[in-house]
Amino acid sequence: MELQRSLVHRGLDIRMKVAGMEAIDLIATLILAAALNLFHLPSFLVIGLPGAALLTLYFGKRNKPDGFLIHLARYYITPGHYSAGQLSQQGERLESKIYEK
Repeated sequence: MELQRSLVHRGLDIRMKVAGMEAIDLIATLILAAALNLFHLPSFLVIGLPGAALLTLYFGKRNKPDGFLIHLARYYITPGHYSAGQLSQQGERLESKIYEK
């Protein structure tokens, strides 16, 4: 009786990239182009601004980890400060509810 084996692909958690760009970057530039087209701007702006954005993202994100822009946006959007030694206000509320019982 022989052991049955199956092929397991490595890197299942790797993000999809098209021409070296993450999918979210391409979607964001396409949304920018569509929004510019809605305002009936000249075609050199509708094509040029998203093209410049693509080039900026391509060269600006070089040697950065996957999802860099998403994490950067979350960092600037979330309020407060980050500390390894202190609990956040929400954490303090949860801790106080646990010990009140």
